[in-house]
Amino acid sequence: MTFWQALKHSYRGSFAFLIACPLLAMIPVAFELLQHVVEVRLGMYDSVQAAQALDGNSIRMAFGFLKTVALTVPYYWVTRWLATRDSRFAAQFDLAAVRPFSGFLLVMVVLTAVQLFALPRTGTATAIAFVAGVIVSVLLAGWGIASALGNARIGPLKSAAIMGRQLLWTFALFVLGMLPLMVPHYAFAILAILGPKALLWPVLIVDSLLVGWLTALLIAMAYFAVKRATDSAGVPLAGAAAATAPAGS
Repeated sequence: MTFWQALKHSYRGSFAFLIACPLLAMIPVAFELLQHVVEVRLGMYDSVQAAQALDGNSIRMAFGFLKTVALTVPYYWVTRWLATRDSRFAAQFDLAAVRPFSGFLLVMVVLTAVQLFALPRTGTATAIAFVAGVIVSVLLAGWGIASALGNARIGPLKSAAIMGRQLLWTFALFVLGMLPLMVPHYAFAILAILGPKALLWPVLIVDSLLVGWLTALLIAMAYFAVKRATDSAGVPLAGAAAATAPAGS
């Protein structure tokens, strides 16, 4: 799979997931919207000065943490849908997948907590944390994707070994792939602060919907990158249930 094929499949697959599984797709949207509700109540969108002053507010950070967790959990169902195109299989509580996926989720939650609450919030530190975060996400992507498919044989170390072979390729895929959605995401944040207050909630709602697509897109890019890496390494990606699941709607 070439770089551009992976990018094309990621965009098409993520958008198709939104249509096929609208209720699952709305979960990260709801948590993004909840954070916006908290930000509005705090007065974060009243002015540029208010936004800067409230950026590190403890209440906002707590809800931001919950939102980030809500953006990680969809790894489970987006992956399962992309692998089978079966909505029922995507939403199924599969103990063989939930057990290893819980370990992945726990590690990602801890890393998120460290990034949000332990690291300094200076420009340089934020940039370093972003690059480091993407690298860690690339190295652990094999673990997350395989565990969601019920394959417990690919743990964090094996994932890092497999994904490390195409670290730069996947890093570039993640960064370039997210840009078309990240640019309007930040533009909406600026518009919410500087634009007419009559547009505040329409902007925040559209932004929340955009985050729902961005969540599915990031996971789709991880899925296709991991599939490329495991195919190249000759390592099975899916567990028995996912491998035999019939394609469905």
